[in-house]
Amino acid sequence: MTDPLPYISPLNDDRTPPRAATGMDEASSLIDAAFRLERAVTRIGNSRLRPWNMTLSSYTALRIIADQPQLTLAQLARRCYARPQTMTRIVTQLENRGFVARGSHPESERALSLKVTDAGQAALTEMGAEVLKISDTLNATLGPDDIAAADQHLRRAALVVENELREMKRPESDR
Repeated sequence: MTDPLPYISPLNDDRTPPRAATGMDEASSLIDAAFRLERAVTRIGNSRLRPWNMTLSSYTALRIIADQPQLTLAQLARRCYARPQTMTRIVTQLENRGFVARGSHPESERALSLKVTDAGQAALTEMGAEVLKISDTLNATLGPDDIAAADQHLRRAALVVENELREMKRPESDR
């Protein structure tokens, strides 16, 4: 096994002062690491899915639709942490490729539901092995216990920040 790659701070470009001088604390470093991981996973996912002319965002949307048929576009956007306009574009592309079909929603006359087609299911099966290689890399690097702990901590931190954001949006009189 090779030595792990060292962490390179984006603030350490040999032109900026060290972390202590910038006031970057551990939480700021964690935020930086989370962004860096997200971008790295997106880049490698997009690279792995290039043979299918898919992005990781499109693959994720397709996988969620396969796992939860009858979702509306708004529900899918929330589950993918995407704006509705972005999700409309992604679903339209998936629909044009024959991977997704829109139909009437069983609970609402106005809403449309989404369903993965047989072609979409076949594409998911083909792409799945490539996408799982990302998980394999993380599992080999961190191990299941570290991943579970990091997942728990990051989700708890996300809830705290999301609650703070909701609180900020509430009118002053309601606080």
